[in-house]
Amino acid sequence: MRFFILFVISFSFVKAQNHSSSYLALDLPLSARHSVLNEPISLYSNDLESGIFNPAMLNNKMHKQLSLNFVDYFSDINFVSAAYALPLSDFGTIGISVKSINYGEFTETDFTSQLLGTFGANEQIISFGLGKELSELWSVGASVKTLFSNLYDYQSVVIASDLAIAYKKEEKNFSMSLLAKNYGKQITTYTNTEETLPFQLDFGLSKELEHLPFLLTLNYKNIQKWDLTSIYEIPNNGNNENISSKEIKFLNKLFRHIDFGGELSIGKHIQLRMGYNPKRRQELKVDSYLGMVGFSWGLGIKISEFKINYGRSTYHLHGSPNYFSFSTDFSKFYKKQ
Repeated sequence: MRFFILFVISFSFVKAQNHSSSYLALDLPLSARHSVLNEPISLYSNDLESGIFNPAMLNNKMHKQLSLNFVDYFSDINFVSAAYALPLSDFGTIGISVKSINYGEFTETDFTSQLLGTFGANEQIISFGLGKELSELWSVGASVKTLFSNLYDYQSVVIASDLAIAYKKEEKNFSMSLLAKNYGKQITTYTNTEETLPFQLDFGLSKELEHLPFLLTLNYKNIQKWDLTSIYEIPNNGNNENISSKEIKFLNKLFRHIDFGGELSIGKHIQLRMGYNPKRRQELKVDSYLGMVGFSWGLGIKISEFKINYGRSTYHLHGSPNYFSFSTDFSKFYKKQ
């Protein structure tokens, strides 16, 4: 427990970032499973994407795993990523990830609306993570991410780091973790203005039920900032009423930090998943028709040594991104030879 306490104390002095943070691409989920479960912090398993998201979850069960992801986001925006894990002698497990985000093609005009041509915008993220199991119960991890951003004629490079500590009890199918992510700075700026990174301190629990093959995940995110409602101020609703002046109840603020996920295993080859994100629902709902905003669902199928996952997260009534993931474990093929 002393590892956990020291970790909390060391990050209690980190300055909270505000809503002006840039480079939100660092937080975009790319895995189908993790998007449905709302990016679980403490998902200890043999799923490589758990270790890419939280380096303390990297373990020897992930050695020689390959993971590929594709996200059909809004409009013509799409993401792709690839990840691989390998052992580093007896010191730990390395997770390597490459992500590419394509924001599509844009029309360029001058101030008279004269067509000048088209241009694109994209970002790439390369990350290296290392996870080390200190004992049967405790593990730590760290990762370094480099983001290359190209938005029209503006380029920027950022280096950010994630630090994490995890506690797990495999015989009880229980784990918890604390993750500090996106602590870093710009190497080069878009202009001469330095911008902040979206630093975030998150805590998560996961537990598989004893008499039912059901995994439950619970996250408490943005520990460093209590009031998340101030991020989305709307100055006027058209009736000379300042919406942001309305009182936000305590429970409303609390549940903007919390999200849930559940995974039901049907045999060894099928998983059904569902998640709920109260913050997303509060911010993106339409009061006249709430629909399924804030909810997510998906499934996973294992065929031989291959895993295929699909996920869909409802962000708004007018659109929901689709996530596709494929993974395999090359070490299983070596054993068969």
